[in-house]
Amino acid sequence: MEPKAERYVAPPLGATWTTAQRNTGSFGPGDVQVQTTRGEQTWQGRQVVTFATSQATTVADPDTGKWIAILGQDGKPVLSFDPPAGFNFPLSVGKTWTSSIKMTMHAANRTIPYDATCKVESYGDVTVRAGTFTTFKLGCTYTTGLEETFWFSPEMGIFVKSSHKRSANSPLGGAGTRETELVSVTIRK
Repeated sequence: MEPKAERYVAPPLGATWTTAQRNTGSFGPGDVQVQTTRGEQTWQGRQVVTFATSQATTVADPDTGKWIAILGQDGKPVLSFDPPAGFNFPLSVGKTWTSSIKMTMHAANRTIPYDATCKVESYGDVTVRAGTFTTFKLGCTYTTGLEETFWFSPEMGIFVKSSHKRSANSPLGGAGTRETELVSVTIRK
């Protein structure tokens, strides 16, 4: 039987995890660790899932996991996505899709239309510092000059590893790379 993730399941409320990032260029300097906490809030009149770090909060649809907005420390939108950006469930090896999205960069009062094309490349175990996890590996390319690979754990509802590469003409700041991997995770029941 082919492995399939029928739908997005968010990590439990209060779950925390730490990722190690290795950044270059437009992604920022050097190596950092980032702790994320799963929360909830009301956004534009509806209940949403949040993923909060010390720098920003990602607002996501609780049913699909797709990103609606990224908020700054002041709670105001930095980026927003119309329609929300993310994976199209169910996930199964070989599935591909293209989404047309409008990303608004609020500080610049600028909206950029772009296409995202993703493919579920494989299903299997990946080992990171936090342990070994069964993941779907997805490759995505964007007309904004970005290429990304994600190792997504459907059981945990998070990426356990990712790789990002921006081209020099990216509207998000020019060339750079970011490699991340899960270092630790705490699930509160």
